[in-house]
Amino acid sequence: MRLPRHDTPLSLPAEPPREAIAADEALLDQLQPGQSALERWWIAGSSAVVFGLGLRSRLASIVDIERCRAAGVEVLERRAGGGALLLDEHMLCGAICVPIEQVARDVTESYRWLGDHLASRLRALGIDARRVDIEEARADTLALRTRSDDVARLLLGTCYGSLSPHEVAIAGAKVVGLAQVRRRRAALFQVGVLLKDQSRLADFLLAADERERALLRAELSRRTIGLEALTARSASEVAAAIADATPSAPSVDPPRLARQ
Repeated sequence: MRLPRHDTPLSLPAEPPREAIAADEALLDQLQPGQSALERWWIAGSSAVVFGLGLRSRLASIVDIERCRAAGVEVLERRAGGGALLLDEHMLCGAICVPIEQVARDVTESYRWLGDHLASRLRALGIDARRVDIEEARADTLALRTRSDDVARLLLGTCYGSLSPHEVAIAGAKVVGLAQVRRRRAALFQVGVLLKDQSRLADFLLAADERERALLRAELSRRTIGLEALTARSASEVAAAIADATPSAPSVDPPRLARQ
């Protein structure tokens, strides 16, 4: 089965973040033999700070749990990896589940086809998006790691605070973040397309004081960009344009995974 390309805006449900993430992860059990993909798109109906499994042991040093609680913002763990992110109505969320044999065995390389797909579909909308290459991502991460300030440390603990291989950026600012969950039969790719930048995430990270929080907010504003600043198209129109995100061929040779 190949999902149809949508020529009209998709209807995006506003879903509670906890239930939406669970519905994404449930695709891993719903994909049936012979299906090429399952895919869904949604917008969060409320705000949450979401973090990946790898951040669990460091969560208390990155996310200000008390500030989140005081603001009524949930703190949620997802099964995919990745740092902390602010999930709210300013992010278009997608989940694409594909058979495991259709993706590269190397986890980093397995994102290439999706980065190419998303960047090309955004360019078709007139947005100058491109897939981040591995060397650029490594250089950005290394530059942050060589800094000794807490702002850099906090940025490295977020999803959108640094560039990652095969995600999507516009003039060096990240617009699409990706995460992945693998099971024996299927791989789930989770997609976050920013409609506004992630500067508001600074309000919920463990900054030492308000000066540091302002510096963090400024860096997140510089390092991320939302589509609302680039196009008048609605989130539904963007979702319709980037749907049908399935690999075009089995992963015999990872570099050939890019969409044909």
